[in-house]
Amino acid sequence: MKNKDNTILIAGGGTGGHLFPALAIVRALNEKNTIYVGSKFGIESKLNILNDFDKKYFLDITGIQRNFSLKSILNNLIFPYKFIKSYFISRKIIKIHQPKIIIGTGGYCSGLPLLAGIHMGVPTLIQDQNSVPGLITRKLYNKINTICVAYNNVKNIIKNKNVIITGNPVNPNLYSTDSSIDSKNDFKKELGIDENKKTILFLGGSQGAQAINNHIYNNINFYLKNNYQIILQCGEKNYNSIPDDIIKEKNIIIKKFINEEGKWNMYKTYKAADLVIARAGALTISELTFLGKAMILIPYKYAADNHQEINADSIEKKKACFVIHEDKLKKGILEKTINDIFNNNKIKYLEKKSLSAAFPEATLNICNEINKLII
Repeated sequence: MKNKDNTILIAGGGTGGHLFPALAIVRALNEKNTIYVGSKFGIESKLNILNDFDKKYFLDITGIQRNFSLKSILNNLIFPYKFIKSYFISRKIIKIHQPKIIIGTGGYCSGLPLLAGIHMGVPTLIQDQNSVPGLITRKLYNKINTICVAYNNVKNIIKNKNVIITGNPVNPNLYSTDSSIDSKNDFKKELGIDENKKTILFLGGSQGAQAINNHIYNNINFYLKNNYQIILQCGEKNYNSIPDDIIKEKNIIIKKFINEEGKWNMYKTYKAADLVIARAGALTISELTFLGKAMILIPYKYAADNHQEINADSIEKKKACFVIHEDKLKKGILEKTINDIFNNNKIKYLEKKSLSAAFPEATLNICNEINKLII
């Protein structure tokens, strides 16, 4: 997939759902000259995981704030200034590096480089992860050369021949070359956790989900009584709110964020889990189906355009998951569903259906579309 002496500019971030596709694409392309453009305020500026890029730029831009706090109102008032400033910085970056293509993976920081690229005659491609296309895609789709998506219903929203169904890119670190470690028990042993306990991985996205965290804390007796072992990615900002008795509990392994380094990487963690309970972010779903994991999805009800619920519904229709809405957590439906899955041997059925819902060639498909645009 290598294109000698091509410079690639990839813009996207804010959350892991927009950052990690950018990382997956640049690693698959394996280019020498790669430029990354993100935001000073996004997760990309806080995590040291952009080593695959030769040059990195962080724009002083955030999205429009939807609440009415004084800080949000002030941010919205200065948004036009930041928009114009970031647009001209994007033009300057493009002029300096002369990229052969500009790729946007979503988030408020991806729009300005794409817009500048359109105006400067550079080929452009958007990789839109969700079942409901993002604002940048909806605003620019008529001017973008190619839009790569993962959900068929996007074609009903954006009726344009430049929309291609490719699936979402998957981090290359989720591919295994070690055939000596295969079973869930092997991975539990590798992580140093109890091999004899059913293991449930809770994911709230890259930033965690306090509502899910609190539900676990409030219902901890259920998990202890049933001898379930929990791995919880709680989110950096939520760690200090964990009750002391939860931190001391040996059946709960708590991680602020599971990165790619060391023993606790995402691949091993996924593989060690018998069941994954997660938000319905598009990238999370792509990773879980790629690895064929049994899952329960809890959509974030405030997601833009309700896209997480639509993401989850599309997987549920394929019988590859159970969906539980956040408002129903207090009714005990999650706990009943967990017991039903384990007590009635539904794990293997869910794993099979999950794997059948995957796009295993998604990253390759996207790279092929990128190569078509590079002149």
